[in-house]
Amino acid sequence: MNDNQVLLIEDDELLGGALLQRLRLEGISTQWVQSCGQAVELFRRTRLRPAFLLADIRLPDGSGEDLYRRLIPHLASTTVVFATAYGDIAQAVRLVSAGANDYLTKPYDTDALVARIRSVIAAQPAGHHDAVLENPYALNDETHALAQELERLAASTLPVLLEGETGSGKDRAARYLHARSPYRDGPFVAVNCATLATDLVESLLFGHLKGAFSGASAAREGLFSQAAGGTLYLDEVAELTPRAQAALLGVLENGQYRPLGDSTARQTHCRVLASTCTDLQAAMAQGSFRADLFYRLAVARLATPPLRHRPGALPVLARAILAEQSATQASLSSEALQALQKYAWPGNVRELKNRIARAVVMADGALLQGSDLFPEQKLVDKPDLAATRLDAEQRAIQQAISESGGHMGQAARLLGISRTTLWKKLKTGRNESGAD
Repeated sequence: MNDNQVLLIEDDELLGGALLQRLRLEGISTQWVQSCGQAVELFRRTRLRPAFLLADIRLPDGSGEDLYRRLIPHLASTTVVFATAYGDIAQAVRLVSAGANDYLTKPYDTDALVARIRSVIAAQPAGHHDAVLENPYALNDETHALAQELERLAASTLPVLLEGETGSGKDRAARYLHARSPYRDGPFVAVNCATLATDLVESLLFGHLKGAFSGASAAREGLFSQAAGGTLYLDEVAELTPRAQAALLGVLENGQYRPLGDSTARQTHCRVLASTCTDLQAAMAQGSFRADLFYRLAVARLATPPLRHRPGALPVLARAILAEQSATQASLSSEALQALQKYAWPGNVRELKNRIARAVVMADGALLQGSDLFPEQKLVDKPDLAATRLDAEQRAIQQAISESGGHMGQAARLLGISRTTLWKKLKTGRNESGAD
């Protein structure tokens, strides 16, 4: 599980800032973004896997339904809750029917929200990485040549650059390279290079001694030290800043590094693997990636194909993932297998894993259907929105009138509208079956 256990998607700076502060004061690791686009980019760059996601249903660049469609490929066991104003209840109901866990009506009880988040986090299993014992490309004939190439590279000590789309299996291939290499008995240390974009990149890579700089109250091991005797895996290496590229190049050129504050150079004792979903040749032409670093990392190159280019692997791969993630002997219906084959898989194997994990949690039975794997498709054939919204409004109005003992002024205050608006909505409900 990623350290960011809660993701807030809220464009209201006052509300978002207040929630962020409250959750962090409660000791709950939280990330906050303010748009659909920022949320999608955060998942792409950091492989975020939050336990709890709270999103406003109205954002500057899309609705709750827009957001859900874009994020569903990244969501596995995440609890998804939408926050909605009174007028958006119908959309919130549609989202829950399409697979979101719940919705809250603003203003909501923050204490109750915190308690709920704590219970969700407490129920999360401890994070782990599956042991990679089998060649991930040995599933079928489509990738037989790639499986053989992976075997040859695994037995070597060469640096390898894994190239391919996001989620196409680069991480699993890297772990297999380590597991079958001469470094197999050492640690496998993976780092997302986007997290190295700080002024402390040298400390993160090489470590530092106590007192090496202001704030260095204790010594710290760097990544090269942590990976000694094993493999250092630089995930999404194109995300390295120019400063980080220069620091890394120096180590790869001479095989030595020096922790900050230490006058003695240390020898590296690890294999370096790297991955990218970016065209590094184009990045070099644009000047955003160093050519000398590229040739150090790409002594050997391996291209991981997207899932849509190996459809023959889908049934076997899906069943294997399901077996890993389900403790209840869940299975895939023939209709679900057909739905898998028809889909283009923009998020590749990672999306397949996420969709299966979420389907196992949300499905009504042990036999998974296409609608369990692709719940967002329920949002395509929308019901009569005007009628749905009117019905939701009338239910809310009647509840407010009941709670206020029939006092219309108090009911209007509960709903956050004027008495005049309340009477108009009551009249609309009586006279027009499909009006807003």
